[in-house]
Amino acid sequence: MTTRWTGAALAAALSLAGAPALAQVTPDNFVGGKTSDLAALCAAGPSDPNVVSAVNFCHGFLLAVGQFHGELTQRGSRVGPFFCLPDPRPTVASITGAFVTWAGANPQYAGSSAAEGVVRFATAAYPCPRRPARRAS
Repeated sequence: MTTRWTGAALAAALSLAGAPALAQVTPDNFVGGKTSDLAALCAAGPSDPNVVSAVNFCHGFLLAVGQFHGELTQRGSRVGPFFCLPDPRPTVASITGAFVTWAGANPQYAGSSAAEGVVRFATAAYPCPRRPARRAS
C-alpha cells in the first residue's frame, strides 16, 4: 500500500515538473507554515531529493484545508462557503498545479499562513455561484 501511495505522489510531482518552482525545498519549508513554504513544497520537482515528502505534505495540507472548509460551511451552518468546487471535482494534482501558479502570481500573500493562502487561492479559483437577491415583500 505504501508503494502505491508513494508512486501516486511521485507521479503527481512529475506532472508538476513544468510548473514554475518558487524555491528549492528545504527542511524549513516543512515547518514554516507560510504560503510560500507550502508553494515550495507543492512545486517540488522530480530532481528534488525531498519530492515525495514534499508532495505528500502538499496534498495532505490542501485536502485538510478543503475538508475543514467543508465541515465549517456544511448545510445548516451560519458560515457560508468561501469557495465551491465544481462537479466533477478537479484532481488533487490539478489543484496543486493551480495553487503553485496562483502563489507565484500573488507574492503579496507569501508571508500569510499556508491555510490563509489556500483559502485565498480556492476563493479565487473556485468562486461560488451568486445567489439571487431576495425580494422585499
